[in-house]
Amino acid sequence: DTLRVHWRILLPDLPGHGQSIGHPAGFNHRHIARQLAAWLEAEQASQAHLAGCSSGGMLAQLLVAEGLMQPRTLTLVSTTHSTNPATSGHAGQLEPADFKAAPNWMEATARLHDPYHYEGYYEDVILAGFRRLRPETAIDLSLTALASFAMPTCIIHGAADEFFPPAVAQRMAATMPDAELHLIPRQSHALLFRQPWRVAQIMVEFLDKHQ
Repeated sequence: DTLRVHWRILLPDLPGHGQSIGHPAGFNHRHIARQLAAWLEAEQASQAHLAGCSSGGMLAQLLVAEGLMQPRTLTLVSTTHSTNPATSGHAGQLEPADFKAAPNWMEATARLHDPYHYEGYYEDVILAGFRRLRPETAIDLSLTALASFAMPTCIIHGAADEFFPPAVAQRMAATMPDAELHLIPRQSHALLFRQPWRVAQIMVEFLDKHQ
């Protein structure tokens, strides 16, 4: 709501998520990025401010890296530039079982998807699909690629992120030519859902500087 006061917000359900129907094989993020680019062009938003959290942040980076969009600014929350340990320097695995969340987190997330498909869809399709993601179907951008991101960039990351340690976000911010980093103490993954008010506050201040 804080952001809606100032900007028109476009927040699509990604392919296979929520009310959307169908998704590319294996939830291939490059294919999803191309679908998003076509949708953004149809909405005349190819040069809008762009933001993404976790997997959405990966998609945002792919939109830029592959020249599918030229956003005015880029905001990346709880994400990484690569799920390839050889590229990111982090050997951790993306396992939902390791997600530090309240016991009802998965049930609450399932309610965002199952009613539009079938009972158990979230676990059968989305979780299973994301467990099978590999760098070639998720994201594997080098830091050299990030060095070409000329737009102002805001990186917001939990200092206790269990998937992508803060060192990953720190390297990203140090590489991008016009980036600012906000490390949130004692916070783990998916900050957008854990502290949406704090993310919104940081985003408003960032976007106000780059109107």
